[in-house]
Amino acid sequence: MRAKFFYLLLFFIGFLCLANDAVAATITVDDKTIAIEGNQQQNKPLLAQPIELQGPSSSRDFYYNLTEDVPSNNQQVTFHIQHSELLIAPSSFTVKVDDVALKTVPLKADLLKQTVTVNLPKEALLQGSHKITASFYGILKEGICVPPGNAGNWLRIEILSSISAFNEERQAWSLNSYPTAFLGYEGYTTTVILPKQASEATLNSGYQLSAYLSEHGNTDVQIKREDAVNKVSGPIVLVGAKNEFSTNLFKIILEKVNVTDDSMTLTMQELLNTDSNQKVPLLAVTSSRAQTIQDRLSFLTEARLFEQLIGDTIAIKDVPKLEHTSDTIIPFKQFGFEDRLLSSQATMTPHYYVSLPQLEANKEAVMQLVLKKSATIPSSEEDEDRKLELIVYINNVPHSVDLRKLEQTTADMYEVAIPIQTNVLNKQSMTDIRFEVTGFQLEDPCETTNERYWLYIDSDSSLSITKDAAEPTFTLRDFPNAFHENTLVVIPDNETIQDATMVSMYKALMMNGKMAQITLKKDRDVSEKELQKHAVIFMGDINHLTWLSQHAATIPHTSEQLIQQGFLPEAINQYAYVSKNFWQSKQPLLWIQSLDETSVKGDFYAHLKETDTPTAAAIETKEGQFVVAVDQNDNNSDVKVDKKGEISFVLIAEFIGLIMVIAVILYIILRKRKKNQLKQ
Repeated sequence: MRAKFFYLLLFFIGFLCLANDAVAATITVDDKTIAIEGNQQQNKPLLAQPIELQGPSSSRDFYYNLTEDVPSNNQQVTFHIQHSELLIAPSSFTVKVDDVALKTVPLKADLLKQTVTVNLPKEALLQGSHKITASFYGILKEGICVPPGNAGNWLRIEILSSISAFNEERQAWSLNSYPTAFLGYEGYTTTVILPKQASEATLNSGYQLSAYLSEHGNTDVQIKREDAVNKVSGPIVLVGAKNEFSTNLFKIILEKVNVTDDSMTLTMQELLNTDSNQKVPLLAVTSSRAQTIQDRLSFLTEARLFEQLIGDTIAIKDVPKLEHTSDTIIPFKQFGFEDRLLSSQATMTPHYYVSLPQLEANKEAVMQLVLKKSATIPSSEEDEDRKLELIVYINNVPHSVDLRKLEQTTADMYEVAIPIQTNVLNKQSMTDIRFEVTGFQLEDPCETTNERYWLYIDSDSSLSITKDAAEPTFTLRDFPNAFHENTLVVIPDNETIQDATMVSMYKALMMNGKMAQITLKKDRDVSEKELQKHAVIFMGDINHLTWLSQHAATIPHTSEQLIQQGFLPEAINQYAYVSKNFWQSKQPLLWIQSLDETSVKGDFYAHLKETDTPTAAAIETKEGQFVVAVDQNDNNSDVKVDKKGEISFVLIAEFIGLIMVIAVILYIILRKRKKNQLKQ
């Protein structure tokens, strides 16, 4: 009996310890130490670009997810709308939350722009997934039937539309708040802080985490060294080995964090500014060894892993096995496609973008769609006149599916395989995919019914491709695909490359939301064996990169060579050149040099990622223009044509000369004959 009581007492004490652990520690600072600024309204943008709804009726759904119940504190969703001046009563705009109508406003010609604000009810603040629906109903002319799709019947939801930032309503943060609490938006920017003298392993971890949070947030994170931080405007992430930090504040923050050689410790705290009474979450990612962090960073970049984080402190020793993703079968989930419902109210999806490698020309890929459809959609035998079609736009090339002829696979699911020519996929480095249904609305404008056809597209749908087995040839069209797996980034020993530049490059290397597998090393630490095993990216001046400079004779980098590529050397700010790896011909090599990082005006790496031209080099000018190299093969063919032209001209000249000689000879002969005749 005593033993049972003893064990119960131990369990109760342990439970109290765990409960205390769930409350993040508070670090207090003042404005002299770190000022906390930023968006006091705590509103997040609702959309990344304006959305246009077409009449007579259409709608758009917006989703948000709450990891826990949020206290009611005047949370709102705000729509900024503008509509056609042709609309008349009873045209309207309605906002629903979780399919419950909360507000309807009339649309009139004398008020073309409106701001519609809806307070979210308590039910919309409970843990779980929630949906906001914006519905438009437009009437153009009373008593006249206007067919669907009339260009003058529209309403636009503007980009300033916003929703309350729910994650800021909580009184304390936990590791379960990651990554939501660390995704920035306008006026609320996440700051990743690295040690002043960070090792390459710490830099690699910091760059990867910054790129991941930038890719998934509405704004890029700012990355700073510990001695350059005097103010923040949002969440903070410390990345580095505990003994790498030298600033007093960050040494104090990490002082009580227990670290070991074989585990990465994640600690959630909050930073409170006593002058402004503002507070932000602070996540410390640390260990006693920088390499330990690098080996376990996937816990912060893989959703399957970070969704398991709990409490305010956790030490991660072993990384669970991750599911291997095929590089030939790409599920829709991988590029952000969630289950979509198309209907007469919402006939098309947004654009989705997936990064694909260059595929062998004139071959075939297959899109496998998993669908569910309305039971009222007629079959081909029932209604020959009604054309119901799903159109899949791939790089703006339509591919059609007859919805009346779908083959049923289970009780209520259908599958369809759409063949796609690889030439269509090769048109763009970022493949654009969009879905649209037609025939869901009656074309007779004077006939109305209460029918509601719908088509459900499951996120388990996939795109299957076949990689080219031939020896690869690499161009900028292959960036970032060829550099996503097992890439070695080499930086100079003594040349400084700005952290923000490196984060931009790491972000560009991401594919379909997934972080590339990157190792970062200084030039002196690289071996030839490593160069043979990896796709390689060299950053910096060729003269400061020992391994690369050994092959300088085969790399265009002099003024004369740049001019031959079609570039003006004096205008170049950043330069990129791609070729086969000099140490392993089946892997690519990319060299990137920034001549003046302080004057960078464009997003060079984003342009590289979007390049569709199969060229070997590109530049960004000092004014921010992106320019690709001329096709050297075209130039060579032009030269050959010119030479042929020169040969033809010589032949013609010789022929004319020969005729003139013959004419002179004939003239002399005829003249002699004439003289002889006169003598006789």
